[in-house]
Amino acid sequence: MSRETLQLNTSRGVVEYLDVGNGTPTLYFHGTGAGCDAAVLLEQPLIDAGCRLIVPNRSGYYGTALMQSGSVEPCVVQAAELLNHLGIRRTAVVGTSGGGMPAAHFTATYPDRSMSLILQCSQSHRWDSRDWLPEALKRTLFLFRHSMFRPFLRWETRRRAKVALRDPRACLRQMSGIRFPEIANDEEVMRQMTQLTEMTLACAGKLDGVVNDWAILLGDNGIQKNMVECPTMIIHDRADPLVPFRHAEWSQTCIPHAELLDAHVGGHLIWFGDDFPSIHQRRVNFVKTESKIT
Repeated sequence: MSRETLQLNTSRGVVEYLDVGNGTPTLYFHGTGAGCDAAVLLEQPLIDAGCRLIVPNRSGYYGTALMQSGSVEPCVVQAAELLNHLGIRRTAVVGTSGGGMPAAHFTATYPDRSMSLILQCSQSHRWDSRDWLPEALKRTLFLFRHSMFRPFLRWETRRRAKVALRDPRACLRQMSGIRFPEIANDEEVMRQMTQLTEMTLACAGKLDGVVNDWAILLGDNGIQKNMVECPTMIIHDRADPLVPFRHAEWSQTCIPHAELLDAHVGGHLIWFGDDFPSIHQRRVNFVKTESKIT
């Protein structure tokens, strides 16, 4: 991993984490397929803007224990005990991609500790039909539903990670979709994508966290109506090729007070594209405003 991680023994096993930056405490639930190192790489703008990112590796990722497959509960409890250890009473909460469900569940379980919630290109609804899957996976839903196919899915995930490392541009195309031509010639984008693919390959060396995410997406109830009480911002690109925009619409349906930003950024990669600076400033203002209010 690119930074030295710390570990804490919790009631739900060991949790591995990064604690980076100074300022507003911001509990960050990373996405599927990469851990806390990738989150810190992509979210350097939040750190620079005065956010202290506390990023636990979620259940099964790298050195974090996997205690109960298919449930967000251990991850949520580990995060709360981590905050206790760090002496943090209240925090902003961010959930990106596969981290959206645990982030929302954290705010529902610990409303008194949650100042605000940001959902970024986040999964919000269980995979109970093909409509909630990325276009490329719609025909393979049955593979995820049957455990006999798990070895194949593990092999395919590792294979894709190795291919991505050889060709970061292909990985960028997969994650950005129709936005690819808008960002493909940006040297900073390619630098970060090269690092991101290396982290993804390292994460593929132990796929327990990814497999657990599949189980959560298939079995968890996701975000439910009125479960989130804190101020919420939803950031999603309508052209996201990995998490359909209907996830953002579902989140807004369940959280009526939420602000939905229909962002023209880098597809699933919200940190890239011409609109990112303005989107970033809006989320920073949101976090800082809500932290002052509460």
